[in-house]
Amino acid sequence: MSHFFGCININTIENPSEIGQKMKTAVSFFKADAQSEYTDNQVYMCNMVLHNTIESQCVAGLTENERFVLAASCRLDNREALFQKLNLTGNVFGKNAISDQELILICFEKYGEACVQYLIGDFSFVIWDKVHHRTFMAKDQMGIRALFYLKNKNFLLFSTSVSVIKAAFDAPLKINDLYVAYNLKQISPPVELTFFEDILRLKPAHFIFFERNESVLVEKKYWELKTKSLTGFKSDESRLNELRRLFEIAVSCRIRTTKNVGCQLSGGLDSSVITVKASQIIDKERLHTFSFVLNEKTKAFSKNGIDEQETQNLIIDFASLKKENHHVIEEHRFKDVFEELEHTNLIMGGYADSDSIWQDTMFQKAKEQGVGVCLSGFPGDECVSNSGQYYHFSFLHDFNLKKVLGFIKDFKLRALKRIFMYYVFKAKGTLKPGNDKTLEGRVFLAPKSKFDFAVKNKAFTFYPTFEEYLFTYVCRPHTCLRTESEGAYALSHGIESAYPLADIRLLEFVVSLPVEMFKPKPMSRMLFRNMCLGLLPEKVRLQNKNNGALTLAFAEFWKEKQLEEFKEMEFKHLVLKPKQAHDMLDLGQKGSLIKTYQMDWLLEKN
Repeated sequence: MSHFFGCININTIENPSEIGQKMKTAVSFFKADAQSEYTDNQVYMCNMVLHNTIESQCVAGLTENERFVLAASCRLDNREALFQKLNLTGNVFGKNAISDQELILICFEKYGEACVQYLIGDFSFVIWDKVHHRTFMAKDQMGIRALFYLKNKNFLLFSTSVSVIKAAFDAPLKINDLYVAYNLKQISPPVELTFFEDILRLKPAHFIFFERNESVLVEKKYWELKTKSLTGFKSDESRLNELRRLFEIAVSCRIRTTKNVGCQLSGGLDSSVITVKASQIIDKERLHTFSFVLNEKTKAFSKNGIDEQETQNLIIDFASLKKENHHVIEEHRFKDVFEELEHTNLIMGGYADSDSIWQDTMFQKAKEQGVGVCLSGFPGDECVSNSGQYYHFSFLHDFNLKKVLGFIKDFKLRALKRIFMYYVFKAKGTLKPGNDKTLEGRVFLAPKSKFDFAVKNKAFTFYPTFEEYLFTYVCRPHTCLRTESEGAYALSHGIESAYPLADIRLLEFVVSLPVEMFKPKPMSRMLFRNMCLGLLPEKVRLQNKNNGALTLAFAEFWKEKQLEEFKEMEFKHLVLKPKQAHDMLDLGQKGSLIKTYQMDWLLEKN
């Protein structure tokens, strides 16, 4: 994982390397293992890399040959397949093996823009063609690795960080009012938007070709999540065995590091089974677990006063993990909310939807333990460990009477209610009746604002089949935005964040399974629970998901603390009256009010 950035001169006399040096000042918080620059009168590029794997030890920063220069942040998970496809010889892994960056460049030289069709992993990269003065930028299928760009009449800027692009300008950039409006309605904005009007995010599964001489920028989508044929798997047991195999691959390829490995162990199904599987692959001396827990001070602010320490300890015993390698986190490391916001602005460059500042303390602790890669259970709920509550949608859409009758037999009166609600959802076009009322309650955006009409709620859009619901749910902007934000905070501590349950091979297989395997009986999440048979202690595998515990155990305490520290602050930018703020508190929407305070603070700051 790494930071990279650069400037392509289009129509300006300003030296691109001077702009590049301005950008470089914004990455002072990141300590790279190596870095290098490329510059001429048309382009400046810089890559600052971490040596997380044996193959990356020889990477000095940029990867260059006679024609191309590549800057990348990448981890490729299909190196064996790429070696075969590209007719390469030598070690696939280990010392003196071709690096991931070199593999990408070799693949691009052979296949051009089609190279992304052969890459599996987490990646973002930019390639400059020194001969034809073209730029190629690409991002991985799920959008795990960040890549932003800004194009005006004078130059094209690109970077893995919004902060770095901001630093290229002496004057503040224009705030994106539409982006702010989406956030004030608490709706995820379109994935390409950022806090600033001129800075765009390269969308997941997209690439850009930029012709410098013609100043033409073209963006194309190269992948989408689809079902595939599973005719080779004749039984549920054979499908579950294949699911277990793909899951093991998803974990093993993400712990390929010379450093220690960290696991975010919340105590839930997703993080627990990832931790157990990792413990079966690597030396337990190198495995560290990190859990958010309550203490005496924060327990009073938790509604139920419980966390998941019992489950965490069950996993530690079951997997025979070293107890001294388990690290609990009881509070944020920031002394107050304003120090936290300063750090957010430094790392994220403004406000980011799905901002993951709450993970920063964990990454700091992980750094102290020599961790190079930290595994997360996100986005399990969105696909692989989905609850299955909408599995019957496909039966109703296909008018499969036999399966509908089976559904009624299994769920009786509850099935009849769900069938009725399916047609209500379909008529309203939403999975959440009363959606309009929900939006009206989000008062932070003025109802007569010019943006109020433009902001549409897509969070609960109706999809007629379970498969379509899964495609959309896991690939929605939240997945990209959260992993991007977690990755930024992790990288600031020299750590790579990784998500086994976002592996596209795993996702493609899961969305292709018969929907009956998701049937939430006798419990929700039955596909995942069945996959975990033998991988988890039964008490954990069959635990009630709704146990009232908070994954972020001190969240309520921190909300109270933030409100107390914000109370002297007056809104300067947002349309919100004191009575409305009190109404929001009466409705228990502390988080919404805090989010609005944070937005106002950052608007003032930027």
